[in-house]
Amino acid sequence: MVPKTLSPLSISGYSVLPIDLPPVPSFPNPATHYLYLHPHEPRVPDPDSSRSLFIVNVPVTTTETHLRHLFGAQLSSGRVERVEFHDTAAKKSTTIIATQTTTITNPKKRKRETTEELQLELDTAEFPRTWDRELHSSGAHAIVVFVDRLSMEASLKAAKKAAKTRTKIVWGQGIEEGRFPALGIQRYKSHNKLRYPARAELLRTVNDYMTIFGRFEEARLREATRGAEVPDEDGFVTVTRGPKINNVAREEEMRELMEKHKEKNKGLQDFYRFQMREKRKGRQTELLRKFEEDKRKVEEMRRRRGKVRLDSAGFREMMDDISCGIGQAGATPCFPGSENTRLYSMGSMSKTRPILAWDWPSNEEMQMLLYQFPALESSKATS
Repeated sequence: MVPKTLSPLSISGYSVLPIDLPPVPSFPNPATHYLYLHPHEPRVPDPDSSRSLFIVNVPVTTTETHLRHLFGAQLSSGRVERVEFHDTAAKKSTTIIATQTTTITNPKKRKRETTEELQLELDTAEFPRTWDRELHSSGAHAIVVFVDRLSMEASLKAAKKAAKTRTKIVWGQGIEEGRFPALGIQRYKSHNKLRYPARAELLRTVNDYMTIFGRFEEARLREATRGAEVPDEDGFVTVTRGPKINNVAREEEMRELMEKHKEKNKGLQDFYRFQMREKRKGRQTELLRKFEEDKRKVEEMRRRRGKVRLDSAGFREMMDDISCGIGQAGATPCFPGSENTRLYSMGSMSKTRPILAWDWPSNEEMQMLLYQFPALESSKATS
């Protein structure tokens, strides 16, 4: 007779707990099943990970009642708070990550929901159940959360002790009948009935889902409209279809975004030396162009002398400079050193020179100026 091989106490850091599955009508022979236990150590720790136990290879018919009974009654080691199976644990981790992202990006309460939050609500929306009891795939895992860390450590220690002493544990032994839905043909009868939910329940579920979907569409349209005119890294604006939105607040927002984009690229404008040289050349070219334009304007004004209308202040200043020759056609010029020498200014150059006769207006020009500026008559009389 071949001796029975004993199961190891641990594999790759997991404690091995053998349990006996009771016979069923479809398979009347008992079978040994192995659970693998390890303290829960997720990549992203949560507040419950320190008091949780990770169990691999749970039976396909496992329910929360089975695991509560195992640790609370059969091992008599700890109190279980809740049980999360592989599918519910995945949804919970997704919800935690989304919540943490929302908290980091905006610690205050948000007035508007984002598309990511609403998409998560759509993915986790619950529809009417069509099965009264969930079955798990072979090799599935579960996370058992205890009331505290001491209960978790005591449960793991009790499981190791039971495996070491070869204590016989029958799966589900001691649980009252009717604590969970039956299997077999009754399961499929119940499924066929649950496939046709009541009209009120179906209407409520559809309305709830469509409400979330409507909010999701509004959020997506709002975000698309907000980003439609935002320039990209190269400064280009993507043109999208849709009506033009005339909104003062929207225009202010776009102006602020453009200013931020300019400030962002401002530090890169004069980064290289050749860029500074090109900028200086551009300024010099612009100054030369303006100088030539001013020079042309001065020549045009000289050519059209006598036809330019001056204001009273400018005319009085001019007459102060040529007061020695007012009204005296062909008068003697003022030479340096005499009392009528003036500071002659032209453009940005200033120099002292005698005021010559051709600097004075003619009699016809003088009459026109006196007609335009009557106040000059009194100035002429006093001089």
